[in-house]
Amino acid sequence: MLRDRRLSCRWPARPGCFTTGSATLDVPAVLCPRFGAPIVLAHGLFGFDRIGVGPITLATYFRGLPELLREAGNRVLVSQVPPIAGVERRSRMLGRRIRATFGDEPIHLIGHSMGGLDARALLACEGCSGRVLSLTTVATPHLGSALADYAKLGFGRIYRLLEAFRVDHSGFHDLTRRAARAFHRRHPAPAGIPCFSVAGDPDPADVCRPLRRLHAALAELEGPNDGLVSVASANAFGEPLPAWPTDHLRQMGWFARRPGPSILSLYLDVFENLAALGFEAPTGRRWVGL
Repeated sequence: MLRDRRLSCRWPARPGCFTTGSATLDVPAVLCPRFGAPIVLAHGLFGFDRIGVGPITLATYFRGLPELLREAGNRVLVSQVPPIAGVERRSRMLGRRIRATFGDEPIHLIGHSMGGLDARALLACEGCSGRVLSLTTVATPHLGSALADYAKLGFGRIYRLLEAFRVDHSGFHDLTRRAARAFHRRHPAPAGIPCFSVAGDPDPADVCRPLRRLHAALAELEGPNDGLVSVASANAFGEPLPAWPTDHLRQMGWFARRPGPSILSLYLDVFENLAALGFEAPTGRRWVGL
């Protein structure tokens, strides 16, 4: 269980929040684990680390998560790999970025969606697997998704256009059930590395609007799901952790009904799991605001 308290913080006025001056607000805070090894967050299909103009950030893939971890004293890298390329190419790019940032240090991998497949491929890479202390995948289609199968049929013309422009779009193929299950057989969970999986299983009424029809369709084809990935597919690798009551997009902090703590608290449960395995740094924890 996360220990919780209230911190009194002064936030500057922002449009829509305050009218003038500044205000004192009570915001939730938790004790966040600090790890001795860096944390790598691997993004999914169409993913990115940040979108911005110069120093101004307009959007991030993992909304608020890198900042929370860094506030607790953790070193964090958000992957930046070709957004629609295949798993093998994405994993090579991921490995290069990790080596460029952390050298030969051991790391913890957290992969969302296709990022979990990138991380799994990295485990099979000679010279990389020995550096991975743990892998946790969140809503990763380990067995593929029926939606990717139908996309391949329905968007064939777009795929051919991408091929004509020599754009690597093999990531779409890698998420089909046939391709993903072949990958799954070739990349079993390695012995000696703790591997965990998290599935999204929201109530249909809580699915964000862009995913509602996809959630209903996938429910008929594969059962409980988060709007893009079924629970069965997400939990097919590693030791399943408790399912999250959130859809695929809200797992990144997008389309949240209100800022905040809900999604980050779910990720903190993942880090509490790692801390329980003894990966926490001896210097202890820090209070961080959600």
